[in-house]
Amino acid sequence: MDMDPELLKKLLITLNDELNEEAENMTHHLLNIEKNEAVDTAITSIFRSAHNIKGAARGVGVKDVGEIAHHIETIFANIQNKSIKITSDIVNLCLEAIDDMRISLQAYMEEKPIPFDLNQLLSRLSGNSPLNKIIKIELPAPTNTPKPMQNQRLNIKKQESLRVAIENLDKVSALTEEIQVTKIAIDENYSELIKLNERSKQLKHSFKDMGAIIQNTSQQIEQTIQQVYNNIFDEVIEMGNHIDSLNKNMRRHINELTTLSHSLLEEVRTLRLIPASTLFSTFTRTVRDIAQELNKKVEINIMGDSVKMDKIVLDELKDPIIHLLRNAIDHGIESPDSRQSKGKEPIGHIHINIHEQGDQIFISLSDDGAGINVNPIKKIVLAKKFLSQDELNNISDDTLLEFIFKPGFSTKEIITDVSGRGIGLDVVKTNIELLKGDVSIKTVLDKGTTFNIRVPITIASERGLVIQTGGQLFVIPSTLIERVITLDINQVIEVEGTQAFILDHQTIPLFVLADILNLERKKTAEQNQLSIIVLKKQDHIVAFVVERISSEREIVIKTLQPPLTKMSCIAGGTLASNGQPIIVLNANDLIDRSLHIKKPFLIAISEAKETITETRPHILVVDDSITTRTLEKTVLENKNYHVTIAVNGKEAWDLLQNQVFSLMITDVAMPIMDGFTLTERVKKSNELRNMPVIIVTSLGSEAEKKRGIEVKADAYIVKNEFESDKLLKIVEQLV
Repeated sequence: MDMDPELLKKLLITLNDELNEEAENMTHHLLNIEKNEAVDTAITSIFRSAHNIKGAARGVGVKDVGEIAHHIETIFANIQNKSIKITSDIVNLCLEAIDDMRISLQAYMEEKPIPFDLNQLLSRLSGNSPLNKIIKIELPAPTNTPKPMQNQRLNIKKQESLRVAIENLDKVSALTEEIQVTKIAIDENYSELIKLNERSKQLKHSFKDMGAIIQNTSQQIEQTIQQVYNNIFDEVIEMGNHIDSLNKNMRRHINELTTLSHSLLEEVRTLRLIPASTLFSTFTRTVRDIAQELNKKVEINIMGDSVKMDKIVLDELKDPIIHLLRNAIDHGIESPDSRQSKGKEPIGHIHINIHEQGDQIFISLSDDGAGINVNPIKKIVLAKKFLSQDELNNISDDTLLEFIFKPGFSTKEIITDVSGRGIGLDVVKTNIELLKGDVSIKTVLDKGTTFNIRVPITIASERGLVIQTGGQLFVIPSTLIERVITLDINQVIEVEGTQAFILDHQTIPLFVLADILNLERKKTAEQNQLSIIVLKKQDHIVAFVVERISSEREIVIKTLQPPLTKMSCIAGGTLASNGQPIIVLNANDLIDRSLHIKKPFLIAISEAKETITETRPHILVVDDSITTRTLEKTVLENKNYHVTIAVNGKEAWDLLQNQVFSLMITDVAMPIMDGFTLTERVKKSNELRNMPVIIVTSLGSEAEKKRGIEVKADAYIVKNEFESDKLLKIVEQLV
């Protein structure tokens, strides 16, 4: 009798789960045997796993898997009774056979032929038996019905476990998300109801005032109006009572729905959470195979893989991490001979550390290989015109390394220790950011490279900030939002041709979000007050001007369908309470795009400064440190001085030939022309010698101070004792 199709489907799913578990167990013990660790225990465990797979596969009728398992079982039975000795060739063959069992079962489930020569594999496995070097393989006829299922075990200890089909969890997750959407809508409608309640109260007060007026009218008119008034007032009172009752009921139901949705969401999240070890344990085999393929010796150490995370997140991490592992072994870790020539041990090491912090998972993947030389990367960045030479000179090596994640960044020209690091890393970055995570890189030449990955524990509803820019509504997930502030337009400063402002003693670059999204700017009602969102991603912090900040709310992000999935700066969509879709922005992309854009902020700022330039003292600040000159510029502009900056003495001298300044503040140690030389030139010039000069420098020895007097500086301030009040007092005295 043919097996019921639905029953067969369920049995095959169960067999697939069991095969995966037993295969992982066998792989783990085979690798232990290879490292000569707990060999006897490993041999026994592999024999038992092969025996279990054989029985399960034959019971369901998957004869190919059963035969492979049977041959592995025979090999380890012979090893147990000392008929044969285990060798590295046997380990390699068994690992290959384990892979082929998985492939065979998948082919059976998809009703496709197996993509390898089964007889050849079985012959090779049989060749390891001394009892029968050449075996004629006779496969048993397929079993049409499974063996009768035995009575299920009862009295299982406290915590029972069962396998739940992922498709069922997906349905529950979808329902949970819909509950969240409904709950969010009720919350917002409730807010509107509160406003209605307030209006009814105001109406009630208005009618009371009307009653006072009526008392001053004639008696006949008063009676008529009074009757109408009383009727309307009664209606208002009844409406108010109704709204109050409705408020209480809605609040109660919202509380119940909130509790229910949160409980359901947490349960579903818990169901989906599985130990990271279910994925990361497979990387031991991955590293071993890649290292063998490349004739290298590499060991991997994994810490913290007991941390639990969403299966979806874990599955999506597999390809990016395998890619990073291959790059680490292929292009990071040197050959044994090369390592020894550098004084390293011949075996390379890869360390993976996983830890949980809040609702985020942090993964670091480090190797002790050659590291990455940034000089070849600089050449490619220039050749590809990602940056100009001036921009390249002003960025750190850590920022430069991020270019290897850019689409279109090819490393074919880069020398061996870097080659391959950039190939496909844009895909790694994209896949991780699709999980609402991020990845960064640190490297030390000849010491090694570390990739740091951050992903959420689970993908579910989150909070987002509703904003308006370019006349449209958008949502920015709250994860990377550092601060939301209102900024006076006069606090905006010009730094290196772009705009910024000072927050907590830090210079933060400022951009208009509409510009980043290629939208038309819209004027706001309050032109002098700017609505600012500050975003932070690892070491990068930037701010965006928006037209309006509405509110923070819970959101359920829906993934967009192709081809919209590839759109930059867009993470997905969500629904407003009225059912209208709102685009959810990708904060990572916004930060990345802003790092490579230079665009005017608001014309109004420069126009306003031009109109008051003539009436304010004009001060020239000269310093090659962007931090120092920005600080000095900010301090002076806050006191209504007009400030121009220069980055070295030569640039300052050129400015002095074309503009009139009331005072100059200069550093000493600068490229091209130092501050002493500049001051001396100024004081020897007939046109400029009366202009006061203040030297602000870290050079505080008596010899340097004497040199400042010799070049006729009007004041000398040492940076380690620098105070803004002190500078301002000296400026006030001199101008």
